[in-house]
Amino acid sequence: MKKVVLLLLIGFVFSCSDDVQIPEIIQPCQPVVASFTSNITDTSARLNWCGSVNDAGECLPVTGVTWLVSYGAPGFDPDAGTIVNAPTTSTGIGGLAPQTSYEFYVKSDCNLPNNEWFGPLQFRTSCPAPTDLGIMNLTKTSATFTWMPGGNEIAWEIKYGPVGFNLDEVPTVATGNNTEHTVMDLAPNTEYEFYVRANCNDNTDGSQAGSSSSFRGPFRFVTCLPPLNLTSTATQNSVVLDWDSNGETSWEVRYAEAAGFDANTATAITTNNSTYTVTNLCPNTAYTFVVRGSCGMATTSAWVSNVGVLTPSLGYTGMYTYEEVGNTDEPIFGDPVAVDIVAVSDTERSITVKYLANLDVAGTQPTMTFNFTLNCDGTVSVNNDQDTNFNCGADNVLLGLGAATPTMYDMIDDTTIDIRFIEDTGSATCVNVPLTEVVIRLTKI
Repeated sequence: MKKVVLLLLIGFVFSCSDDVQIPEIIQPCQPVVASFTSNITDTSARLNWCGSVNDAGECLPVTGVTWLVSYGAPGFDPDAGTIVNAPTTSTGIGGLAPQTSYEFYVKSDCNLPNNEWFGPLQFRTSCPAPTDLGIMNLTKTSATFTWMPGGNEIAWEIKYGPVGFNLDEVPTVATGNNTEHTVMDLAPNTEYEFYVRANCNDNTDGSQAGSSSSFRGPFRFVTCLPPLNLTSTATQNSVVLDWDSNGETSWEVRYAEAAGFDANTATAITTNNSTYTVTNLCPNTAYTFVVRGSCGMATTSAWVSNVGVLTPSLGYTGMYTYEEVGNTDEPIFGDPVAVDIVAVSDTERSITVKYLANLDVAGTQPTMTFNFTLNCDGTVSVNNDQDTNFNCGADNVLLGLGAATPTMYDMIDDTTIDIRFIEDTGSATCVNVPLTEVVIRLTKI
């Protein structure tokens, strides 16, 4: 009972006195107890800090706190440095100069007198990473790794292994001041990759932060050898590819028009011959062809390419002699002296043929014309109901609806076209006539 009375009395005294002030309780700002850097490159770094640590010295999570980070050249005033806001205990900075020392400070974003900058912690950016990784002198068991310096580095280190190897588990191989290194312990028909980094000075082994560049890579290659001496010979609708084996016996060929060529979506062919003829091409068109060796179910060599192979234009306008090849029992065009190819278009691949028709009209032999289109796949398209007659057992039939329709063509050379015709037993005027293939050969006069 006495304690209650005493507390009431104290409360009464303070409430009635104008001279007594209740002190404001000021909470301390979130402290910083440690800082460190990571992921240092030639132009960037990650700055890290800890609001508290456990007994093992590990950073403990801090939530609900924002931070201010200031960085600059050694000795700078943190209030005048480059200041960034960070919502977590880590932030990345960029735009740094290579091989340059910096310092950083950090504090919680707390506007109280007890909020002091923690730091400085000094770090140094690395030299630039090497560029233009590649290989040369590839064999089934060896390769020479090559690269270009990224800056003023004086030595390099490489790591290599089968594709997907753990970079942290493979020892580095020092290459000295050479920008190439040959390895001799590779397995045949295996896909490899290599990385390379620069040593930024000559008094460190690369373990000190900023003393080495980041690793550049991977550069991937396979100990399956590409073909040699790829050549091409083009006709209007085909290209003959020829190459030399480099120890392989199977190859993959891919091709498409050169504009927008993508090997992943191009037409693909597998062959066991080192010569291959690609057909069904369009005249006056640029194509790209790539060939690689096949060394197993999932192992292939690098591509070798022949870019921008141009098929010749048609160029078949003019007068042509006419003859039938193979079956000459029944002339398709009657018996013309010559066939006039009136027009040839590289874009439309259209040919208009003018000839003297073999019609069963006494005392007449009128001139007839018909038109067909040469398709890129080597076929011929003909419009139905063209007013043109073919001879079929002394009866006359319409092209497109009748007995003989051109179906395929072959450009023999710059002066000769072979066009294949098939007689159709379904024709109303050629019922029960066996299917017959006739090839007419048009040769430029």
